[in-house]
Amino acid sequence: MATGNLPPLNSLRVFEVTAKLLNMQQAATILHVTPAAVSKQIQLLEQHLGTPLFVRSHRRLQLTPAGEKYYAHISTALNSIRHATREASQQVGSKALKIRAYTTFAMYWLIPRLTSFHSLFPDINIELTTSLRWVDFDTENVDAAIRLGDGNWPGLIALPLIPNILTAVCSPALAQSLHTLDDLKKTTLLHTLARSDDWQHWLTSQGYTDSDAFHHRSYESSVLVYQAAMRGQGVGIAQKALVLPLIEKGDLVYAFPHELDMESYTYYFVMPGNRPVNPDLQAFHDWLINRAEISG
Repeated sequence: MATGNLPPLNSLRVFEVTAKLLNMQQAATILHVTPAAVSKQIQLLEQHLGTPLFVRSHRRLQLTPAGEKYYAHISTALNSIRHATREASQQVGSKALKIRAYTTFAMYWLIPRLTSFHSLFPDINIELTTSLRWVDFDTENVDAAIRLGDGNWPGLIALPLIPNILTAVCSPALAQSLHTLDDLKKTTLLHTLARSDDWQHWLTSQGYTDSDAFHHRSYESSVLVYQAAMRGQGVGIAQKALVLPLIEKGDLVYAFPHELDMESYTYYFVMPGNRPVNPDLQAFHDWLINRAEISG
């Protein structure tokens, strides 16, 4: 039983990460330890407190009511410690975090949410760049990146962010002439060069196996696809989480109700696995995962 003394500090750190992710395997990856080591630290903390913090099942973890309350207090306290550490070591404002993302993701998902991060961490400077190219952490001066893929990248820590749900969008005017999927043959299918097979996936899930029967037009980024679709130049294949702001404004509408979840092929927050995570990057990572959970 706890006697008022501080619990094992390493166990606190493990608990914080595990409580945030609710996944021991992912927590182990972040902490550079084994899942067994994570489980052991959680058990030590639970023994110290004299109460279970998680409900364990074969599929997932869930915080107990005591665990939820403890996590709320601990995460606040640890963030205060991180902030004090940055000030004491004169790290505040000394170096910007260099984050790489895609243009469309940055414009329609990340930047609108960064106001929240800057409010919480006004002394952490984010240097955001965009590129379609894969990031090479060994040769490029980048701390972390948001990349699209299956998450299976050896040597990298990759945590899923948001669901990659494909949907067809167009201008409200063009939508009036779309009643069945065959009507798509009378217009143009818009897509990006980087994801030229998105229409193929979406059409196949609807029973159309020959995408060559449709007229296609390619653009460098989804930003351009959305702009062309807004102007009635065709129907764009879009990622729902990114196009949602334009849907809410009424600039675009869903051409058809069908959606396709690409499951593990989605957006990931990616960090090199061979570097220590500095406090600023840890704060940004924690905030980003939290925002993704709220959005998801």
